[in-house]
Amino acid sequence: MSLLRVENLVKSFGGVHAIQDLSFEIPEGVVYSVIGPNGAGKTTLFNLISGVYTPSSGEILLAGENTRGLAPHQLARRGMSRTFQNLQICMNMSAVENVMVGSHLRLDSSFFKAMLRLPSITRGDRACREQAEELMEFAGVGHYIGSEADAMPYGALKRLEIARALASEPKILFLDEPAAGLNGTETAEIDQLIQKVAQSGVTVVLVEHDMKLVMNISQHLLVLDYGKKLAEGSPDQIRCNPDVIAAYLGAA
Repeated sequence: MSLLRVENLVKSFGGVHAIQDLSFEIPEGVVYSVIGPNGAGKTTLFNLISGVYTPSSGEILLAGENTRGLAPHQLARRGMSRTFQNLQICMNMSAVENVMVGSHLRLDSSFFKAMLRLPSITRGDRACREQAEELMEFAGVGHYIGSEADAMPYGALKRLEIARALASEPKILFLDEPAAGLNGTETAEIDQLIQKVAQSGVTVVLVEHDMKLVMNISQHLLVLDYGKKLAEGSPDQIRCNPDVIAAYLGAA
């Protein structure tokens, strides 16, 4: 069974059809990339799947469960996490506190227990911090454990954001342009981190304009053209697809 299945998905804004009768499936344990130019519908698709938008019609199934109408926090409880194009880092918090925020759905948030500082709350907080530090090490930003977020360089903040997304222990992780604004060295670090995430058993769905990165780490690609599926297949199949070459990679 596919981890995620999209069936005949449609999203319209007024008279504009941003997503048009789109269907595809994502199996477990892969890096699956969605590519296309600005305006192709990539971020709209992410917003539909992650509960930010409600589909005009069609179905989205996560592990066989219809997710239509579920809010982002409800989807997070079911194993879905994502990052956004623009950094969503709290600059007035420490680096490790930012990652701990990703664990909030799994913590006991009872007001009275927290007010009384019961042992279960203290143990939970300690375990949450330990997990956050481990995730920072995993993401290659362990040397910033004692730092404030505003003291970190942009490339490290990108990896910190992925660490925070992993703190919710997702089955599937959506990354929206994780290499945007990065130099070559930072992009290589993101490449390595995404591969580590996939190797850990988390399915990764990626929107990215850096075609070298996409072709290097993806097992499967979906190509969008004005909200429609233009092509789908392996990196080699996409490279050789004449419609993709003409539309996105440049015809000779």
